[in-house]
Amino acid sequence: MTLKEPITLAEALAPPVVDYPEDGSVRPVRRHVWEPVETAALPPGAAPGLRGRSIAVVGGREATAAAVGAALTAAGATVHRLAPPAGGQYGGFTEAAAALYAAAGRIDGIVDLNVEESFDRSGPDGWEGPFRQTFAMLQACFADWITETDAVRLFYLPVTWLGGRMGFGPDRIEQPLGGLWAGLAKGLPREVPNCNIRILDLTAEHSAEEIGELVSRELYRWGAFEIGHHAGRRYSLRARHAQPAPPVRALRPGDTVVMSGGGRGIGYALARSLAEEFGARVVVSGRGAAPDADATPALTLNEQDFRRYRDERLREAVAARRVPQVRGELEKLAQERELWANLSAAREDGLRIDYVQCDITDPEQVARLVDEAGDRLAGVVHNAGVDVPVRLPGKTEQIVSLVVRVKVGGFLNLLRAVADRPPLAFFCSVGSLTGRWGGMVGQLDYGAANEALSRLGLWASQGGEQPGRARRTPVSTVCWPTWERLGMITNYEATLRYMSAVDVREGLYHWKRELFSGGSGESTFIGDVGPAMLPSVLRGYQQDTGLPGIERLAASRYYLGEPLEFRPYGAITTAHLLSAGELPCCDDFRVDGEPALPVSLCLEYLRAAGDWVLPENGDQLRFAELRDLDVDLRELRVGPGRRTAALVRHAEGRWAEDGAWRVAVVLERDGRRLATAELVYRAGEVPPETALLPPTGALGAEDVAPPAPGGALAWTGHAFRLAAWQRDAVGGRLYGRAEPGRTADLLLASPAPGSTLPLNQVENLLRAAWFAQAQAQAQAQAQAGAGAGAGGARRLTVERLSAAPSAAAGAVLLIGTPDGRDWTGQYPVELFEACPVVLRATGLRYR
Repeated sequence: MTLKEPITLAEALAPPVVDYPEDGSVRPVRRHVWEPVETAALPPGAAPGLRGRSIAVVGGREATAAAVGAALTAAGATVHRLAPPAGGQYGGFTEAAAALYAAAGRIDGIVDLNVEESFDRSGPDGWEGPFRQTFAMLQACFADWITETDAVRLFYLPVTWLGGRMGFGPDRIEQPLGGLWAGLAKGLPREVPNCNIRILDLTAEHSAEEIGELVSRELYRWGAFEIGHHAGRRYSLRARHAQPAPPVRALRPGDTVVMSGGGRGIGYALARSLAEEFGARVVVSGRGAAPDADATPALTLNEQDFRRYRDERLREAVAARRVPQVRGELEKLAQERELWANLSAAREDGLRIDYVQCDITDPEQVARLVDEAGDRLAGVVHNAGVDVPVRLPGKTEQIVSLVVRVKVGGFLNLLRAVADRPPLAFFCSVGSLTGRWGGMVGQLDYGAANEALSRLGLWASQGGEQPGRARRTPVSTVCWPTWERLGMITNYEATLRYMSAVDVREGLYHWKRELFSGGSGESTFIGDVGPAMLPSVLRGYQQDTGLPGIERLAASRYYLGEPLEFRPYGAITTAHLLSAGELPCCDDFRVDGEPALPVSLCLEYLRAAGDWVLPENGDQLRFAELRDLDVDLRELRVGPGRRTAALVRHAEGRWAEDGAWRVAVVLERDGRRLATAELVYRAGEVPPETALLPPTGALGAEDVAPPAPGGALAWTGHAFRLAAWQRDAVGGRLYGRAEPGRTADLLLASPAPGSTLPLNQVENLLRAAWFAQAQAQAQAQAQAGAGAGAGGARRLTVERLSAAPSAAAGAVLLIGTPDGRDWTGQYPVELFEACPVVLRATGLRYR
C-alpha cells in the first residue's frame, strides 16, 4: 500500500502540460459563462409565415392555450389543441397524440406550453406527465417531419418561465423545470434536420394575451435559439470567456466529499484526485451493490482472459438465441469490472474512496448517502447520469423518465438532503454540452436532462425568494464536452464530429478550480466545434460571442444565407438578400458603370454551398477545385435602382466515376441564371504543387495600364488592394504582385466572415485578365478597321480554378499567359527555384 502526503493547493491547481494530438481530436478548452444581452425587437404584428400553417398547442393552462390559439388563428394558422395531462396521469399519451395528428392531417409546428405552474405548485415530479406528452407529440409527427426537405415549414417552440432572461438574470425563476423543454428543443434539429426551434422565455407577469402575441411574433423569424422577454425588452444569451474566481478554500485531510456516481469514468478520476492530493475521504455511489469477486469471478480476469470469456458467452448466446440479453449482461459486467478495478486500486494506494449503494432517484437512500459523510461533509458532486442513445421513435416513456429522474430527481434529492446542514464548500452538478447546444442523434432526453440540471442550479443559487426552495444553496454546474476516452461514451469517434474532446488532466484541472472558487452558476467548457453542423443548428449560434472558432462559424453563417430546402448529404437551396450598402466592395467593382457584386465574392458564395452537401461521413473530403464557371456579368449589378440583389442558390452533390464528390451549384437572380459552377472534392489533403518561377522581368518589361474608368468592367481600388502589372518584353507574360486582403474591407459584418478562396488575389487575377483581353480585342478591332471600342463583356467563363488554403496568407505573384486565359499564383522564393503554386486558373475568357 502506497500512501502519499497531501500536496499544496498551488500544486493541485497547477495547469497540466498536455501534448495534444496532431489530428485535433483533443484540444484545449476555454471556460465560458453566459449572460443575457438585449437584442433587436421584432416588427410588430404576427409573422407572415404563419398563414396556412397547421399548429399543435400542447400543455399549459387553458386560458394561455386559448390566447395563443386565438393569436395564431388571427394570423391565418389552423390550431389543434392537445390538453395537458390530468394530475397523476402518466400514460395514454401516445394514443392521444396520434389521434390529434390523424385529425389534423398534418402538423407544421408545435407550441409547447408544458408546465406553466410555479415550482412550488408543480412539485419536483411535475415534469413527468407533460414531458412524456411532449415526446408522444413529437413521435406522432416524426414520420412526416424526418422526410421533410422544406427548411422553412417545421418548428418547435417551447415556452419557459425562467424570468424572461433564461434564468441568467437577477429574476424570480418561476419554473426551473422548463430547462427540460429548452434542452429538448436544442437537440431536436439533430433528429429532424429541418426543424426550426425557438425557446421563448417569459415571466409570470406576462398575461395570456401577451403570451399569444409574443408567440405569434417569434415564429418563422428564426435566429438565436433562446429568446426572452423581460420588462418590455427582448433578450438573447451571449457567451463570455471568463476565468473562475481565485480559490477560497481547499479540502483538508479528513474532509468528506459525497458523489452521486463517481465509481467509474470522469467521476472516479475526480474522486481519486481529491483523495490523493488532499487526503480527503470521498464517498462514491451507484445503483448496484459493491462488486464481489467471490460471487463474480469474472471481475478479476485480465483483459485477454475477459475477451475469451466474452466471446464464449456470445457464442453460447447465438446458439440459445439470446444475443441481446447476453450483450446487456456483458455490458453490465464490463461496468462492474471497471468499478471493481477502481476501488481495488484505491485501496491498494491507501486512498479513502468508499462505495455506497444508492439509487439517486430515491430520497430516502440519498438521505442515507449524505449521512454517511458524518459531520465532516465539505462538498457534494452530483455526477450520476444515464444515457440511452436511441432515436426519437424508439424512446420509450420508461427510458425518458429514467434519464431525467437521475439528473433532475437526483439533484433535488441531494439538495434536500443537505438543506439542514451547515453551508458546504461546494455543491457541483456535472452537466454537459448536450444541454447547452443539443446532443448527438439519440440524446434528446439526455440533453434535456442536462439543461434542466443547469437551470435548477441557477434556481438554487439565485438570490431572493424562489418558489419551492427552502434556502439558497450556491450550485456550480460544469458543462463538459466529451473527455478523452473516459466516461459515458457510446461512440467516441462520433462525438468528435460535434466537438473536440478534453484531455483528462486538463479536465480535472478546470474541475478543481471550479470546486474551490466558491462560485455558482453555469460554466461551459468549449473546445473546437466539429464538422457535424446543420443549417438549422448554425442559425442558433450567436455571432457576437467570445466562443472559440467563432470566426469560422460566422463565415459559415454569413455564406449560408436563409435555407429554403435542405436534404442532408445531398442538396440545399438558400436565399441571399445582398445590399450594396452592406457591401463596400460593390462600390469598388462596376459593370457598365454601375456598382456590382465582385466576381471573387460570387465565387465564394458558389464554393460555400458545397460545405452543406458533403456525403455522410465525408469529413475527409477536401475542396480541390472549381470547374466550368459561367457568370452573367450584367446580373452582378446592384447600381442605381438596384441597390439590393435577391439571390437563390441551389447545390446538389453526387459521386463521380473518378471517386471525387462533385457539387453542381447554380446562383439565380429573379429567376435568371447569374452563375453556375461545379465544385470538386477529393479525399485527403490536396497535394502541394511547386513550379519553377518563370524569369519574368529578367529580359526587360513594360508597365501595363488598365483600361480607363468607364469601360464595361472597372475597379476603383477602394476595397480591393489592386496590384501593379507588367508585361514581359520577350515572352509577353503578365505578372503582378497581389497582396492579401481583408474581408472586413469588403463586407460590413461583425465578426467579418473569412473566405476559403483568396478574394483579393482572385479579384486581381480577374482584373488583369480583363484588361489583357480587352486590350487584345481593341487591337483586333483597330486592325479590322472597326475602331477601338471600350471592350464589351457579358459573360465570364473559367474552365478550372483552384487555390491552396495558404493562398490568402501572403503576397502572391500572379503570372498569366499573354492572352490572360491561364494563370498561376506562386509564393516567390528565388529565380529558377521551385516555388509553391497556391493559385491556378485555366481557360479564363470574357465574352
